Amino acid sequence: MAPPSGEALLIVWLLLPYTAAFLAALLPPLARGLALLCCLATGAVALAIQAGALPASLSLLGPYGVSLQPDGLAAPFLLLNALVCGAVVLDGWRRTLPGPFLLLLMVLHGGLASAFVAVDLVSLYVTLEVVGISAFLLILGSRSERSLWLALRYLLIGNTVMTLYLVGAAVVYLTQGSFRLEAVAGAGAAALALLLVGLLTKAGLFLSGLWLPRTHAEAPAEVSALLSGVVVAAGIVPLLRLSGVVPALAAVLPVIGLASACLGLVFALVEADAKRLLAWSTLSQMGLVVLVPAAGGLYALGHGLAKAALFLVARRFPGRDLAGWAGRPLAAGVWVPLWIGSLSIVGVPPLLGFFAKAGLDRTLPGPTGLLLSLLTAGTAAVYARLWGAPLQAAASASPPVAPTPPEPAWSPGVVVLLLALVLLGAAEASRSWSPELLPAAAKATLVLAAGVGLHRLLQPLRRRPWFRLPDLEAFPDLVGGMGVVGAGLLVWIR
Repeated sequence: MAPPSGEALLIVWLLLPYTAAFLAALLPPLARGLALLCCLATGAVALAIQAGALPASLSLLGPYGVSLQPDGLAAPFLLLNALVCGAVVLDGWRRTLPGPFLLLLMVLHGGLASAFVAVDLVSLYVTLEVVGISAFLLILGSRSERSLWLALRYLLIGNTVMTLYLVGAAVVYLTQGSFRLEAVAGAGAAALALLLVGLLTKAGLFLSGLWLPRTHAEAPAEVSALLSGVVVAAGIVPLLRLSGVVPALAAVLPVIGLASACLGLVFALVEADAKRLLAWSTLSQMGLVVLVPAAGGLYALGHGLAKAALFLVARRFPGRDLAGWAGRPLAAGVWVPLWIGSLSIVGVPPLLGFFAKAGLDRTLPGPTGLLLSLLTAGTAAVYARLWGAPLQAAASASPPVAPTPPEPAWSPGVVVLLLALVLLGAAEASRSWSPELLPAAAKATLVLAAGVGLHRLLQPLRRRPWFRLPDLEAFPDLVGGMGVVGAGLLVWIR
């Protein structure tokens, strides 16, 4: 009997999360094991793609059917999907998770995997809707009044922009006779603008991403880790693919990315809430992901792993108000992930984030490279606000007062993410080592020092009542932001 072909293995892999979710609904005790199996399968597929062991393209149902491209661009995002979802499963291993959490996680995992490899507009629409509905139900998991409003707000924004996306896809087919991404280049400015409003909103970029901070900050910790770690990447991958075939987008996407990076950074610098600081940082970092498509996958991988770890330990923060952190010691299971995750995002060697930033820096021209260094220093100033709490001595840990089993000192999911940051950083160092990395490491150290200095300069100002920024997260602001982006795209592309 002949072994299954690569195409057959890809189809089985794409169907596995949905089949596992169905089985989990019938046999709930198997849910955790099935969810881990899906994550392991996706991780194996990502490594196989990177090694060239699977076909780089797959078409189903003829020229008008589903087009898939499990290529080198998709591989780091698939690995990110596997590690973040797997870490969330492990993090909740000893806790009772709300409702059908694991079932929804498997559906979300499958939707993300399909979105990362889909290269036709209809398949992307379907997979992005699967991701959006799954995320909506996960946000709704706590069933509080606030989570209900946030979930409905997320769903309404998502459905609105995906309707615009669908209209854009219809215009592409009407003018080009194809739903392939390559057809977008000849479909005109209106079709491209409609598609981009949908994808930019899903990716949480610039004014289209103003929905992101409140949603990511107010969701439960494990849902925040999924949203900031990997869900936003569902809109990033199609943007990176389109920028390679649509010259107009290749010109405008870096501008949007830099604008998003600056907007998120400014708001993160003045934010007083720890989880909202992390969420604004996500909006900023997603802007850097789209600057250079060739380096975007590695950058998204480094950011997603670190940000998921930070959100998973956020439930054990001493409080959300950063003003109350001074002098309050953190347990090692919080303090160490807080430092490793934030240092990786800042780009400190030898963590994965350093190699991602170095790869981005090498490909950017002079002025843009200088701006990247300034943004990185600002990012260091943002995360320096989380470094003020000292490490708690082991002997000072208070014994549990409840008879129930205590929460483990270290989350196994967070440990997996931290190990991934270190080991993938080591793998990237061995793969791409060159003498240029030595001055890059020295530069990263100087940028870190500059960021800490900026933090100390800003610290007295944060106590002033006037040191605030306007609230841009009301519903009219979200709609207005999308309108401004859409109109700006039409003017720019024409």
